[in-house]
Formats: sequence, structure tokens, C-alpha cells
Amino acid sequence: MYSQDLIDDILKHADIVTVISSYINVIKKGRSYVALCPFHDDKNPSLNISKEKQIFKCFVCGTGGNAITFVEKYEKIPFDAAVRKVADLIGYHDDRLLKQAPVVHTDPSLTPLIACIDDLQKYYVYALSIPEGEKGRDYLKSRNIPSDQIVKYGLGYAPIDGKATIKYLQAKGHSLKSIEGIGIALAHSEGTSDHNAGRLIFPLSDPNGQVVGFSARQLEKDGTSKYINSPDGLLFHKGKILYNYHNVKASAHRDNYCYLLEGFYDVMALEKAGLPNALALMGTSLTADQINLLRRLNCEIRLCLDGDAPGQSAMMKIVSQFQRANIDFRVVSNPGDLRDPDDILQEAGPEALKEAMNHLVDAYDFEIDYYQNTKKLDTVEDRRKVMMYFVPFLRSVPAGIDRDNYIVKLSKATGYDPDAIYRQLALAAPGEETEEEAVYTDETIAERLHPEKMLVKRLFRAEREVLFYMLTQMDAIKYFKTTIENFYNPVYNDIANYMLDYAEKNEKPADVSALVSQIASSGNENADQLENDVSTLSLDDWWPPYDAKILQECFKVIKEEKEKVNDKTLTVKSLEGKQPKDKARLIADYAKRKAAKWKTEPGDGH
Repeated sequence: MYSQDLIDDILKHADIVTVISSYINVIKKGRSYVALCPFHDDKNPSLNISKEKQIFKCFVCGTGGNAITFVEKYEKIPFDAAVRKVADLIGYHDDRLLKQAPVVHTDPSLTPLIACIDDLQKYYVYALSIPEGEKGRDYLKSRNIPSDQIVKYGLGYAPIDGKATIKYLQAKGHSLKSIEGIGIALAHSEGTSDHNAGRLIFPLSDPNGQVVGFSARQLEKDGTSKYINSPDGLLFHKGKILYNYHNVKASAHRDNYCYLLEGFYDVMALEKAGLPNALALMGTSLTADQINLLRRLNCEIRLCLDGDAPGQSAMMKIVSQFQRANIDFRVVSNPGDLRDPDDILQEAGPEALKEAMNHLVDAYDFEIDYYQNTKKLDTVEDRRKVMMYFVPFLRSVPAGIDRDNYIVKLSKATGYDPDAIYRQLALAAPGEETEEEAVYTDETIAERLHPEKMLVKRLFRAEREVLFYMLTQMDAIKYFKTTIENFYNPVYNDIANYMLDYAEKNEKPADVSALVSQIASSGNENADQLENDVSTLSLDDWWPPYDAKILQECFKVIKEEKEKVNDKTLTVKSLEGKQPKDKARLIADYAKRKAAKWKTEPGDGH
């Protein structure tokens, strides 16, 4: 990457309005500028551009940044290429730009691991072709996996003699430390062997196509797990990869769609049906890193997990995650069909699978179907909670046939008369919600994602307030470093540390645009989210003028709320494996502690 002082100097000479205007039409509105956001399907100008702060922010899809990151995102080019592009646009010249930006080399500690895992992948592929690999070939034949897919996905076989695999790698010059580092070494009294031995191998690659781990499928029942994955280590992090991502990242953007599925065979099944843009979670949970990978595809995500109750429940959680992350998505919905994509292909053929995968609905229709077909609403409280959760969305739908249709569906799912739902709609304006609705909405989302989130709203607000003052006040930066030290919210904590690093190097708070560039050029895997949050934070206009007493009050709240979260977490952990009587006692003790704190805490404005 280019040096930060060069990047900062380019930003000082660049006018963000001029840069963005060279790509899209920009309209002056008061002191700011607006435009149709190019990062989502925008119908009304929602991209706000601040000439004063030299940042842009879309308050619909959440994308934000400075002049360089706009070019980076718009042209979908590397950050260093965007630096040169902006320099060209504004006529900025510097000899350092004539040189190729320095290449960021792989961590030297990973080099021997990459060489080792590359040799192991070749060995597994070869082993599938030898006589012993026949059991793997027969299994793949039974699943109708053709030879071209076997080659494309790099499928292999781990020989039953796991010690021979280790000896092969050592003969290739790899140390036992490297072999252990790639996660296959199983130590026992007779030596070290490959714990994937006797299994079919699915290589797992990072977003650039580098093999970083394996998923090994059992071929004969032996009392062990059907699949075993590489353990998380220096190379492999399951929560940071999506199966087949490197193969589809270009075509998914071009075709403007990508399916998100559960397993390997589902991906292969869709390819056979003429739908090659497909990824697999290798399970049902979705991490923040994986959401960022999906966002980078810049296309519609089509969610499809298994049709059974666990699969549908997992989809409800992912729907909430997508909504909060402003991901463009629809859901594959075939109520009552419990088959996964590979089952449909095997039983009914490629055309039937293609038809099933094109039964796409929006989040509202899927959620309503879920409450009608998968999780029935048995109590009055459950029905009221669901009704209140959907009402704010219904207010945003213009009056007419679409809204009427949505209300009829909600009526069927909850048992509430349509007139009762209409009366609830009339209690607030479009885009607003009543206090009761807000409570139910928070509870519903918290139940889907993490129950502990209910505890942290007050904590996050206090941390955000401190972060806001750190944008402009050295005293606030020093207070964070010496007194607060860290935030509970990991995104806020990362941003605070970037601010701290900038302030220590420059002896002043970070300029917002410079801070965005520092984050963008850092290689942080969550850079997009951090850039967006910094842009949003800089436009906050509801905090009171800076006062040292405010920081002290915020710290008090942060300290108190962290203690509550820790207490709740420890209590939940202590309940694991306990008998009902013991659970009841622990919960009662927790409730007493909570009530005692409420009695002693004064009210405050946070």
C-alpha cells in the first residue's frame, strides 16, 4: 500500500463532490449534496455527500466512505488502484505514484503451511485415483457426481494408512510442526497419523482460491462424526470462508445473483441444474465475516437452507442478519417441501430443481410462512409479539393492494382480525413505531440472533457517544486510552484503536476522511463495515457539546453495563447440565442480584 501521508495529501487536494460527480449525477441540496446511490437499487436520492467533511453516506444501504473508497467500491478495484485513479482525476502528481504500490506479502509464518497443504491437496487428489480410492469413487458415483465436478472442486481421498500420509509430507521436506499447523496430525502411542484417513476429502479454499483446510466425509460407519473439518488455526478459520466463493465471485456479480446453501452437494446440484452461482455455509450459522464476503459480491443473495424445522429456524436468524446488514436478498420458499436441493435433483431432475430454486419471496412472505407452517403461534403473547413486529414494516408499504395482501397474510398467521391490524397501523406515521412495537421488535430480533443483545443497548449507546467525541477531542482520546481502555462492541473498539493510532502519530484527532483511508488501506477484513460506521458516526448531530463530565457519565454506564452482561453470561453458562431445581435456584439468585442493582441505580439519560 502507499504511505498514509501520500494518501492523506491526495485527499486534501481532492474534492469528494468533484470525484463522485465524475461517475454519477450529483444534486446540491442545502449545504450538502445528494445522488442516487449506485450501491443498491435506489429510486430516490439516498446518497448524502458532505463537502465539509469530505465523506459520503447512504442511509438506506449503509455504504459510506471518502473519495478514494467511493472509487474503490464503484469500480470494484483494489484500494491502491483507487488511490491512483483519484490522483489522475484531480491532476495530482507525485513520483511515488509512478511506482507500483508495494505488494503485501503473505505472513512469513504461513509460507511453510501453504506449501505443506498444497502438497497434501495434490496427494489426496492422486489417492482418489488409485485402487484404494475406489471406495471414494464408488461413493461419488452413487451421488451422481461427474468427473468434471470431481476435478473442478478438487475432491480427493485420504488413504487409510494415515501414518504413510505423514511420511509422504515429511519426505517432501515438510516439518512435523508444519503438518500439525495445517490441522491433520493425530498423535497417538504409535506415532503421528492423518486424522482424515479413510475419508472422502473436500478441500476448503479462502476467497482467493488458496486451499486452507479440509472437510472429510466418512465412507464407512465407525461411530465417529459423518464430517470432520480442519480445526481453526493459522490458516483455517471456518467462519471466514464460504464454500465455492473463489469460483463464483466474478460470475455472481455479472449475473446479479448467488444462492447461499447448506452443503457441498447442494452447490454441485445447482451447477448441474444450470445455476452455477452458489455458495455453501457448511452448516446453518452465518458470521459477520461471511456477511462481508456476501456484501462484496454486490448481487442479490438467494437464501436456501434445508426445509426441515432446524433449517427454517436458521433461515429466520439469517434473514434478520441480512436485514440488519442491508444485504440485498430474497428467500427460496417451498412450504411443506422438506427436501434439500440435492434431494430434489436426484428425485425429480434438473428442471424441477431449477423451478424450485426460482420460487423466490421477500423477507415478509417468508417470515409469515414460517409462522404459519413451521413455528405455530400457540399463545396470545406470541401472536401479539409477531403482529407488533410486522406493523412498522406494513406502515412503510403504500396503501393499496400490496399492503392489503400483506395484512391478510398477517391476519391468517396471528389470528388478529384485519381491522385490528389496520387500527394498529393508524397509531403512528409511516417510518415510525409505537413504544410497544419497538419493545416487541427488539425482543423478536434479540430472540433470533443473541438473547444477550437485549442487555447491551444502553452500553452501546454510551460507547458510541465516547467514540463521537473522540473524532474531534484529544481529551476524549486520552480518556479512552487511560480510563476506558476498550469497548465491548468490537466494531467500536476497532474504530477507537484506529483513532488512537492516528492521534499518537499525528498528535491530533483524525480527520474523518483520513481515518476512512487508514481503515481501507489496513487490510482489516471488516474494513467495509468500519468505514460505513465511521461515516455514519461523523454525521451524528444529536449529541450535546463536548464536556469532560459527559465522558465520566459514559464511563460509569459502560462499567455498569459490562458487569451486567458478564453476570448474565456467567449465569447462563452455570445453568448448563444442571438439574431443574438447581437451575431454578441459580435463576432466582440472578434475579435477586438484578433487582438489587435496579434499586441502587439512579435514573440517567442514556
